[in-house]
Amino acid sequence: MLEIFIYPVSAVMKLWHVFLHSTLGINDSLSWVLSIFGLIIVVRGLITPFQWLILHSGRMSVMLRPKLRALNDEYADVIEYKKLEEKEKREKDLKREYNYRVSAGCIPPLIQIPVFLGLYQVLLRMARPKNGLETTVHEPIGLLTSDDVSQFLHARFGNVPVSAYIAMSPEQFGRLGTTYEEVVVFVFPLLVASALVTFINMMISVVRNYFTVDHDSAIAVAITRMLVVFAIIVPFILVKIGVDGPVPAAIAAYWVANNLWTLIQNVAIYLVLFKKYPFDDELRSFQKERRAERMERSREKRKFIWQRRLALIGFVIAPWWIPAHRTRLAEANQHFAAKKAEKRETKLANKEKRNQRNASRKQHWREERLEKERQKKAQQEESADQAET
Repeated sequence: MLEIFIYPVSAVMKLWHVFLHSTLGINDSLSWVLSIFGLIIVVRGLITPFQWLILHSGRMSVMLRPKLRALNDEYADVIEYKKLEEKEKREKDLKREYNYRVSAGCIPPLIQIPVFLGLYQVLLRMARPKNGLETTVHEPIGLLTSDDVSQFLHARFGNVPVSAYIAMSPEQFGRLGTTYEEVVVFVFPLLVASALVTFINMMISVVRNYFTVDHDSAIAVAITRMLVVFAIIVPFILVKIGVDGPVPAAIAAYWVANNLWTLIQNVAIYLVLFKKYPFDDELRSFQKERRAERMERSREKRKFIWQRRLALIGFVIAPWWIPAHRTRLAEANQHFAAKKAEKRETKLANKEKRNQRNASRKQHWREERLEKERQKKAQQEESADQAET
């Protein structure tokens, strides 16, 4: 399936090589090295508008949040179809005012992900050919011929072949005409730089999410917390994979250039969005209020969780205070039971409200259909009367 995306990506890489080598007269080895960065420039440049759509859509959804919340609260208990239709119209008007479309945040990733996979697969297959590094005949990759792959494998960053990686055996280093020390000196700083830029990218997302997260969504809050953990762990994983795994110098260079492009691109877009669509006081106070409520719920939950844990531990380490432990345990269990019952009641109430709204909607559609049938019948009778006269 990836072959579909490998062909256009390989075509871009080959065109860069032809332009650099045949037109500008750059030597063959350097042309293939530079074509890696040219490939990134073209592919990422084409995808930049979609990244703008994603981040713009996210910004607009945040700015709409307090207004949509107020609208939902206003119509929270409404059952009548006409009123619900009015709510939907007001919601559409709000989204139109902010130029917000749900599809703007959903469709671009469907385009980006296959392109990224094609980009990575081309470089990976070029640097680690299927037939191995020792053979002189290689399987074509997209529009890149066997000769193209061979020429790419002979390209070098200084004295380091693009296909060399740290975890190679001494025999493999010898066949490529390089040494372990030369590869480490070149590749390891690239891995560290890639990890550092990745960390900065992820921390920028963490800071952005801190101010924009939907505090009423448990999933959004959990994702934000996970992102903090990933921002710390992922850079170390990248370095570990690069040192112990078969990550060629070409892939290491690609990681640095690609991550650096992502950093510059996202920072530029964030600055434009921040200046063009600043958060107003209403949004800031709304986010502050929702965060305070979430923190209060979290503190209350932790309080009773620890109260129950300490009570259970107390039965073991301080059995002479069993009555007090039982009281605290019962209080904590009662709190959680009440919260569970409240959640169940809210769920049932919402279900009942949905059923009533659906019934109102069906009734409205039924009345509309009957009205259309009456009008049609009246028109037929009128036509028949005119025909008789």
